[in-house]
Amino acid sequence: MRNCPRTSHVLSLLGAVLAVASTVHGQGTIVYVQPEPPPSYAFAWLPLDVDNDGQADFAFDGISTPGMWTKVIPLHGCRILVRPELPPDIGSFVEPLAAGAIISGNSAISGLLWDDGSGPAGGATLSACAWPFGCVGPWVYQTAYAGIELNIGGSLHYGWLQIENWAFGGRVLGWAYETRPGVPILTGAVPEPSTWALLVGGGGLMVWFRRNRNARRG
Repeated sequence: MRNCPRTSHVLSLLGAVLAVASTVHGQGTIVYVQPEPPPSYAFAWLPLDVDNDGQADFAFDGISTPGMWTKVIPLHGCRILVRPELPPDIGSFVEPLAAGAIISGNSAISGLLWDDGSGPAGGATLSACAWPFGCVGPWVYQTAYAGIELNIGGSLHYGWLQIENWAFGGRVLGWAYETRPGVPILTGAVPEPSTWALLVGGGGLMVWFRRNRNARRG
């Protein structure tokens, strides 16, 4: 049985689309979560399970610290990118990053450090408030990204948290991480929508071809 030129062309196009879709899908290694509604840590203890393995990777502490400030506490071998406070203060501030910043094992440069929560401050500060003096810190009324390092099965994975912080308290707008160990990620990076578009397009061509073939047989 010979294929007509039109059918051969469709088959070639289908093969090309599926091949490209397979390649792009193989590169879709970022897990992205955008919770609705965004969880709040205002006057609350907020555990965050970034990799969805049943245990919290970070906790936002808005209730147990003395005074009025909010801290992020890394858990279970995870770390967060911080800027240490100058002596004689102890502790550190979570570093606010703009979209497109590179998060990797080399991110602890230019005065930044990876904090695992084991220091005397027990975590890193987002903002600190004291009445009647107001609030201080790089996250006051700021929406930005925090660089994170996850310990998944003993391997290090890099990711980010998007945080909307107020004077005191705030919300976590979303987070993402790279599923490949040791591979850098850009803050704000999410899976490519083209992956799903190509897969859907390939599936549509397959359905069209099957219907067209069945119609000719009928």
